[in-house]
Amino acid sequence: MIPPELERIQMTAEEFDVFVESIPGDGTYELLDGVFSEKIPPGLVEVELAGYLYACIWLHLRHSGSGGNVSASYHGFKASGTQLFPGVNYYAPGRAFDFYSDQLDPPDLAVEVVSDESNRQELNDLAARLRHYRAAGVIVWVVLPRAQRVEIHDPAADPPQGPVTLGPDDVLTGPAFLPGFRLPLREIFSEEVRS
Repeated sequence: MIPPELERIQMTAEEFDVFVESIPGDGTYELLDGVFSEKIPPGLVEVELAGYLYACIWLHLRHSGSGGNVSASYHGFKASGTQLFPGVNYYAPGRAFDFYSDQLDPPDLAVEVVSDESNRQELNDLAARLRHYRAAGVIVWVVLPRAQRVEIHDPAADPPQGPVTLGPDDVLTGPAFLPGFRLPLREIFSEEVRS
């Protein structure tokens, strides 16, 4: 946990890299629109949902042979001076990916699990992250556990549209670069996961 006086300060991407190296512990930090912040730590449900989605994508890749790489939140990426750490990243086949690096190019797909849907700061930070994802061409699945919704943000949608919203009775399907991926959302919004 960083001191409150260091939250929300302005810095460059280079200053961010140096500053984060000097912070003890293992928090997750982001640089959004030139503003340093500590990412709100996810609760148990959010960690389980991100882990479940990671496992579902990983198993799909293993069994379908469709290729690509999936990674967890410790793999961040930079886009236009912003440092982001999605809960899950997916890189389509042929994309450069290094499991040992924490500085990657933007993924093809990112998963963001919202920790507190009533926290205005978290929602404002999510909106800023979504702007950067869109600019980088990243499809984003935003999981809202309490509302039992998944929003699909696709920057390449034609015609341009807002997010597609799915509920617990819907099936989440993969984009073209993740062929055959299907996940009934009832599985991730079950009582076992939400309790």
